[in-house]
Amino acid sequence: MSAIGIMVLSPDGLFIRMIDTDLWTLMFLRGLFMGLCMLVINGFVNHKNPIQQFKQIDKHAWAIIGLMVVNSFFFVASIQTTSVAHTLIIVGSTPIVAAILGLIFLKEKLPLYTWVTIFVVVIGLVFVVFDDQKSSLQGDLYALIACVLWSFNFIFARLTKVDNMIAALTISGFAIAVLSFPLTHLETVSMEQLYMSATLGLLVGIAFSLLTLAPRYMPTAQVALFMPLETVFGTLLVWWILHEYPGIISLSAGGIIIAAIMMNSYFQIRTTRN
Repeated sequence: MSAIGIMVLSPDGLFIRMIDTDLWTLMFLRGLFMGLCMLVINGFVNHKNPIQQFKQIDKHAWAIIGLMVVNSFFFVASIQTTSVAHTLIIVGSTPIVAAILGLIFLKEKLPLYTWVTIFVVVIGLVFVVFDDQKSSLQGDLYALIACVLWSFNFIFARLTKVDNMIAALTISGFAIAVLSFPLTHLETVSMEQLYMSATLGLLVGIAFSLLTLAPRYMPTAQVALFMPLETVFGTLLVWWILHEYPGIISLSAGGIIIAAIMMNSYFQIRTTRN
């Protein structure tokens, strides 16, 4: 589930670039089709009582819904403003930021290997941000905000008592669509853009559903081990199809960041098993 979820999510940045419309119109279409997709999946996964899943949403799950809405705006804005590689590398650092937030808010002690990983990631991000290959500091800042918001999601996910977050993420998709609608320019959307938006919403809905269900069958640390793969495949897809070369500095620093995060997750898994 984790591997397929990440592979399905990888073209997200590519589709955002290819749809090539204004932020609010894209957010409306992406949120609407994501919500519809997850509504169907919720009905399928929880076919005995799908409505009950919405009734079980607690305050921490509502916080995740709100964070998902705001995070989506910053993520898409970052893709539209800076290079896709920069966005995915910065957002791919989420597990490390989540570890720091866990230390601050949940008083979770960090082992030495995590502190080493944090140091490596910070140094790597400095090189990524100051690489001048078709990037902007504004877009990088959007990606950093998205990264922090994603990290807070991990904190609330540990606090919520909701087992199945598909219903909650369904609400977040529709909330994105509702909030974006007043500023949309739907009259400018072509049929091709509409088809691509529907495909994007479908992919995001399937990916988030799989990544939400995966922790039922294995520890969250193992699910997080797959997350950096989106950075790899997403960057390569945009490079291959749209010829957006990330730059040797971003590629090198991104590779080091991904390797450090994956090693950190590996040690986490070993420690948990021991």
